[in-house]
Amino acid sequence: PLTESSSVCISDLEEYNNYTVLIRANNGAGEGVAALLTVRTLRTAPNQLPQNITVISQNSTVLRVCFYPPPSDNQNGPLTLFNISYSGLSLDTLTQRMSVPVYPEVYPLTNMLCCNLTN
Repeated sequence: PLTESSSVCISDLEEYNNYTVLIRANNGAGEGVAALLTVRTLRTAPNQLPQNITVISQNSTVLRVCFYPPPSDNQNGPLTLFNISYSGLSLDTLTQRMSVPVYPEVYPLTNMLCCNLTN
């Protein structure tokens, strides 16, 4: 039986996708006017790794890291940054972390991204 605020859950949808929901009442005389809504599911963390990662020693103190972003259909929403962590092999060296912001309006995410890691 319907109540004043009935609800239905639609599940097994894809992350960060647009869906159109159409709802209309029916009775013995037929279907009523349709309400049409468009909604986007929430984003989730990317479910693929960055692609084609290379790390090259530029000189004695600089490493150059280059990579492509995860495939667009596995990004699950707009990417905002990449976090790169690194540490020395000795146990007394602390892990360093570097964030690389993403500006798709300036640098399309179909291109390789590169950054330099320094001390």
